[in-house]
This record gives sequence, structure tokens and C-alpha cells, in this order.
Amino acid sequence: MIATVETRAFRNLRDAVVELEARLVVVEGDNAQGKTALLEAAYLAATTRSFRTRDPRDAIAHGAATTIVRALVRGASDSEIELEIRLGRDRGTRAFFVGKSPVKLPEYLGLVPALALAGDSVRAMKGSPAERRRFMDRAAAAARPGHIRDLGDYRRALGHRNRLLRDGAPDRALAPWDEILARTGEAIRSRRRRELASWQHEIGAWPELFPEGAAARLAYRQSAEGPLADALQASRADDRRLRQTTVGPHRDDLAVELEGVDLLRFGSAGQVRAALAALTLAQLRAIRAQRADSEPLLILDDVDTDLDGGRQQALLEAATREAQTLASTTEPGLASSLAPLRLRVAGGAVGRVG
Repeated sequence: MIATVETRAFRNLRDAVVELEARLVVVEGDNAQGKTALLEAAYLAATTRSFRTRDPRDAIAHGAATTIVRALVRGASDSEIELEIRLGRDRGTRAFFVGKSPVKLPEYLGLVPALALAGDSVRAMKGSPAERRRFMDRAAAAARPGHIRDLGDYRRALGHRNRLLRDGAPDRALAPWDEILARTGEAIRSRRRRELASWQHEIGAWPELFPEGAAARLAYRQSAEGPLADALQASRADDRRLRQTTVGPHRDDLAVELEGVDLLRFGSAGQVRAALAALTLAQLRAIRAQRADSEPLLILDDVDTDLDGGRQQALLEAATREAQTLASTTEPGLASSLAPLRLRVAGGAVGRVG
């Protein structure tokens, strides 16, 4: 569990140490005051990434050269570790620390498994296959940190292969990269399918949140059927014509199907939000099954978006059973029956309510 988060030159937040040691933390405040920034800082400390932007350097405060985020994490038997991430404006100027010791990124990642469901998730998931792939991969990596290594190897090989295609390189130059793509791509697909199977088993567990969950079916849609090595060979003429790799896990997709309709693409905003919330809870259960020694973190930014009061309550009750939950809202008094630690943010300053 994250006990404290400390920020320095992080967006519009005032430099401070914020106590977060509670099962449920509700962060209140008007828009543009810093609620989301506080949640983003906790998520960044856990994952080195932002749920708001592709480049976490965007969180560096205006006029600052560097931002620092520290998180004190308490585990079983009151054990403690301190995580620290430093980001500079220049690409590559980042550093990670566990305790006071600098570490490489692979040593840092996975210490605190974390997921995020943001207010704009519905729009992003309805419109972008890339966002749906990221949704799968973030949860797969939180449950199985080795997924991150395979994704990195695959993306590097994909970049090399695409450059060769743009340059018109001969087949013999593509062959080594095809081999890497086939090996790592099959590992990525296999892990995604295993995770989807575990999420499918749980997605109907919260009918008060997602009544359609028992009938919903998760589908992993491949860009081409059969072994990836064969698909890469078969698509080579198209790849040369288009000058990019057209098959592989970077072109696969996720669907949540209900009576033949893909809810993520064609459902109402409320349906999609409820489906994503239930799917995120299912992902948390999978993480807990794989990572019994680690307490997951769940970020619910703008938790009241597209959900009525009953579903908001159902989500927060379920979330606090699965993870330490940080939720933001503009509504004072949200989830008062759950006795959360309540914080209020105004002008970048964070204070405790009550």
C-alpha cells in the first residue's frame, strides 16, 4: 500500500508530502485544481508512466527543468520501501531509485502493480484499437512483469523491420527481424489470451455495476490467423507495398461482445464505462492471483463520469476489496458510507477533510 506520495515540481501541485495510507482515498475539488495530478503522481511512482499522456515529461511543472516523485510503500509486517522517479525535460534524462539506490527500469517496474481508469477512457477505448491494446498490455504487465520485456523486444524489432521496408531492403535483411517478431509476438499473444481468459471468468461478478457481465464475451481479435511466422511471410508483398508491417500483435484488438455487438465500439457511454469498470476489477483479481505478495493500486479519475449513483457506489465498494483505491471527484461527500480518507485539492494544495 502506498503510504505517502511526495511531489516536487509536478504539474500545478504545490511541493508536499501527502498521506495516502487508507484502503480508499477520495480526492475532492473543483476542476483544474490538481486532483488528477495527485492521482497521476501516485500512478507514475508505481509504473513510471502517466495515465493522462503518452509522455510523462508533460507532468514537469511550467518553468522547472526536473520533476521528482517519491512514494513510501508499506507491505506485510510493516516492511517499507521508498520508490523515487526523476524526470528531466530532455529525452532520456530520467532516473529510478529503490530506497536510496539507483536502479535500472526493469528492477523498478512491478514493485507496485497499478491500473488506472480515467474519465476519458470511454472516448479513448471506443475510438482507438491502440488504446484497447494498451488496456490489455497494462494489466498483463501488472500481473506478469515479464510481459514488459517482450513488448520492448517486439517494438524494437518492429521498428527495425519497418525501416527496412521503407528502404526497400531485400528479404534476407528482413529474416532476422521476422524471427524476433515471431518469437516475441507469439509470447505477447499467448499472454494476452491467458489474461483475457482469467478476466472472462470474473467479469460477471459485479451485476450491480455491469448487469450484462454474465452474458458478455471477451474476444481477442488477431490481425491474421495462424502462426505469426507464417503470417509475416504471407504478408510480405503487402508489407512492401505499404512499407510497414501489417500483421502481428501491434495490429490485434480487444472486443467486449454482447449479443453480437462490440460494446467497446458501439455501446452507450454508460455501458462502456460500466464494462470497463467491471473489466478493470477482473484484471485486479487476476493481478492478486499472480502477485499475492503485492497490494495493487487502482486509480479512478473522475469516478462519477457516466455512472449513476448506484453504480458509483458499487464500483467503489468492489474496488476497495480488490486494491488500494484512489478516486477523484468534484462531488463532496462521495462514498461517505465507506469511511474513506478524504482529501481536498484547491489551487494545487492538498489538505485533509475532517
